[in-house]
Amino acid sequence: MKRTMKLITSLCLSVLLILSTLGISAFAATPKPHKNLKYKQYCYLGDSIPFGYGLVSQAESSDPFSVGVRVQNSYPDLVGDVLEASAKTKIQPAASSGSRLCDYRILLERGLGVKDPYNVKDDWYGMRKPERTVRLRAMGPTICDWISNSDLITMQVGINDITGLLINSAYATGLIDIDKIKELSGVNDIIDYLGMVIGNLSKDSDILGNFIRTFQKELSGIVVNAQVVVKDVQMIAPKDADFLIVGYHMAAQGLRIIPGTPRSLVFDIVDSALEALNTCFKVEAQKYDNVYYVAAPDAEVFYPKGTTAFECLQDTSYILMGVHPNAKGHKYIAKQVINKLDEINS
Repeated sequence: MKRTMKLITSLCLSVLLILSTLGISAFAATPKPHKNLKYKQYCYLGDSIPFGYGLVSQAESSDPFSVGVRVQNSYPDLVGDVLEASAKTKIQPAASSGSRLCDYRILLERGLGVKDPYNVKDDWYGMRKPERTVRLRAMGPTICDWISNSDLITMQVGINDITGLLINSAYATGLIDIDKIKELSGVNDIIDYLGMVIGNLSKDSDILGNFIRTFQKELSGIVVNAQVVVKDVQMIAPKDADFLIVGYHMAAQGLRIIPGTPRSLVFDIVDSALEALNTCFKVEAQKYDNVYYVAAPDAEVFYPKGTTAFECLQDTSYILMGVHPNAKGHKYIAKQVINKLDEINS
């Protein structure tokens, strides 16, 4: 009898242990409500990072109709989970893979009914996928309506402006031959061509000087667009809305063009430009009462330090240049955003 009781007791303890473990797991998977967060609608703007590129396929990310899609486990989705648990907040996605500050400036000015909205000349980057670019810009009135009904907005955009600037500067200075690019068909052809372009930058001081001067001149335009977009979002949003600008990690850290080669000057330029953009957003946030900057320098990406462009191009998912956070990186950014919201609402 005693032995039977011991077995029953042991079994009960085992069941309780399993149930408690399941309970802990379920609790850990369920967002903890933050009673101080009482937002009615959360709208998030931005590029492929807040969209969640890498967590879904390239085809889904590139779909021109993907604006308004909430990608599971992206950092805005994780923030949304907390807000929904806290106050049943409505979540309104407005991020678009490939989008730039210039695209948001255009769509916001169109939404505001500006008579002669901003335009981009010689936009080689934007016209790579014209159907996506055109559709996003045409959504100005809709996105302005989403913003005007939201008491919380987050935005992370600008890295594609820098990428586009690199491409446009390379075209404008003759560093890249458009006709030659059209002839490239395979990964090896692309790698060889990139190697030649980078080699020309390294060897010819005149080419390098011309490229950097063009890049620097155009970089000032990105800063102006950042200022205009922040001002317009702040103006469109309700007076008491909180507007959080999420900063970038150094996206090109440690990247090489070809295995075994020194780090390319191009990636130093990209990281320097990103640092300047983050600084610009910090300064802009300080100009307004309800605009805040969220630093997220340590987001873990799909490609760690030392990754090569060669490996990026070979990967079928094409997570370009180690820019996009993995699941752990998105959790980190979400935590940074939630911490800032807790700080604002404390």
